[in-house]
Amino acid sequence: MKRIAIAAVAALGLGLGALPAQAQPAGGNACQFPTTPPPPSGDAGAFATYAWQMFIALNWTPQVGDRGVPDCTKPLGGSTSGTVWQTYKTVDEIFLPNAQNPGPWNSSLTATLFKQTAKASTAVQTSAMGTVMQPVGGWLIDQAGNPTYYEIAANRVSYDYIVANGFYNANTVNAARNIAFPEGATEIKASWRILTALDDTSRYLTLAATVETFDANGKPNGTKAATLGLVGLHIIVKAKGYPQWIWSTFEQVDNVTPAPNGKASYSDPNAKPSDVNQSPCQVGVLPCTPKPGKTFQTPDPLTRVTAIPSAVAAINQQIQAQYGSTFVKYYELVATQHPADPGDPGNPLGTPTPNLLANVTMESYLQPTSSCMACHSTAVSGPSRYKSDFSFLFIHAQAPKSGH
Repeated sequence: MKRIAIAAVAALGLGLGALPAQAQPAGGNACQFPTTPPPPSGDAGAFATYAWQMFIALNWTPQVGDRGVPDCTKPLGGSTSGTVWQTYKTVDEIFLPNAQNPGPWNSSLTATLFKQTAKASTAVQTSAMGTVMQPVGGWLIDQAGNPTYYEIAANRVSYDYIVANGFYNANTVNAARNIAFPEGATEIKASWRILTALDDTSRYLTLAATVETFDANGKPNGTKAATLGLVGLHIIVKAKGYPQWIWSTFEQVDNVTPAPNGKASYSDPNAKPSDVNQSPCQVGVLPCTPKPGKTFQTPDPLTRVTAIPSAVAAINQQIQAQYGSTFVKYYELVATQHPADPGDPGNPLGTPTPNLLANVTMESYLQPTSSCMACHSTAVSGPSRYKSDFSFLFIHAQAPKSGH
């Protein structure tokens, strides 16, 4: 089913103003996605500013009937019509059963069922380096005992490339030797948690959704309506001059730091050290099977392994103050990873900078070694093992019916 863009956005207030001068996109229009990234030699602050430009533009009010386009006549959070990135095409819209052509970009938005409880499917988890990737071993349960839900979406540049080349068909993908997204291709990965009566919804970008429910062993057993709050957002863009893409990740500020109610969404100061940042799944067992003494309702306590760099934290504070009457106030950039040597043919990975990057809600159990660029460099187009341009999207491609 297709996702819905009619999000139940928290009360956001009025009077947004513009981004601070150093955080302005070219032309000073905060609603527009930036087209000029910093040079490879740029410092953490420069890339933090660029990341926030993307975050603000992607969370702008979208045009009605024109997916992926901001309505610059309205302020950020100026309506209940969701955000620009929520109108991107999800993997469920791109990769249809029996390799059907997914059709035009501006198809209607309809409700989606949130059912993915790991950032990547089992196929993705086991494809890269032969090991489970994220969350390593499977799901992530918050401190309220509810699962974290994930979704993946792509912008029009990515979508048009996939459709034009027939890469929504697994057979075509498996035969491909030259997958190379054009400049401007963008992928979004989002993580959501169920908000309860104890949560302050004004601290989140929220979404009224239908979610799949699960038994104690993680097996689906029904659905229910829920209000979801965004807890993590990866923004991945193939920017001009960066063939290895640029990777930014944001989190909701209460993920591992206590909110005003004294509770954090994923951390527990009383947790046993041996339980912190540990997969709930038995090693080597797929699909995920809970470790003895754990169930699908057992919270998985987390901490942040790598601190947010001071230069990034300073930009965060500035943006949070500027957008203090909106949900943006309650989000923070963790860091942006980019290739420092993007054009060196002898260095295909381009020297990821910083070396590590992790979102606690997405790379929950591999934070000490997590590198978005290093992981995605292993992405391949099926059994052919040809590189798929740092994208795991094609793992979701389906084959046509036998004989078609």
